[in-house]
Amino acid sequence: MKHTTTYLYIPQDKIINGEVHFPEDESVHLSQVLRAKSGDEIIVVDGAGSAYRVEITRSKQKYSRGRIIEEINPSSEPKFNFSLALGTIRPRRMETAWDFCVQLGMNELIPIHTKYSTDRMKADGKYMDRLRAVSIRAMKQSKRAVLPGVRDPISISELLLAGSFEYIFYGDSEGLPGPPLKKPRLGERVLLVIGPEGGFSSEEIRELESQEAIPISLGPRRLRAETAAVTLSVIALKWTNDI
Repeated sequence: MKHTTTYLYIPQDKIINGEVHFPEDESVHLSQVLRAKSGDEIIVVDGAGSAYRVEITRSKQKYSRGRIIEEINPSSEPKFNFSLALGTIRPRRMETAWDFCVQLGMNELIPIHTKYSTDRMKADGKYMDRLRAVSIRAMKQSKRAVLPGVRDPISISELLLAGSFEYIFYGDSEGLPGPPLKKPRLGERVLLVIGPEGGFSSEEIRELESQEAIPISLGPRRLRAETAAVTLSVIALKWTNDI
């Protein structure tokens, strides 16, 4: 392997004076999966928006190293900041939804407690670590350079009261056929809200309406929550010409 377009994630603190120090998990991937050797090239992203073409100088299972040849311009990040609030569902399905939505261009996942959500998130934080691992995997898969964040679960009321979003859309079978004609300006944040399998309660709908959230129809068929999250993400990205 002389050159590969596979992306590896190296945190900023592992990039020192033009030298890249691969953590053990990425060293294993580099040496055992990609079979990289000294002199081969790889793409490295730091999760903060920077991407580099790197020459491998050491490829070992426990510890690999490389030197930066040049910084490159990643072109796969969305122009706007999209947060996805998803009612907590079964862990594997939440991970699937988030994996696909990161690949599409979502910037942040906010698991929300709703009246009908399934709360399977453990207090020890291991499940949140799994979701953050999904962010890394999907970021690399989709050739992104910014690592999408995962917030700790909060109630839908807490999220809406924070009031830090310029646009809020939520999936609703009786919603509008699409977003408004007016598009966001650079720097404005867009929140997409999807309920769990049981949807939103009437009280939660009132809370969304009180924040001027816009209901968006996801089509005539009933969707699983993870499918609805992907569908609303596609609608929002198409609205901003990001897809």
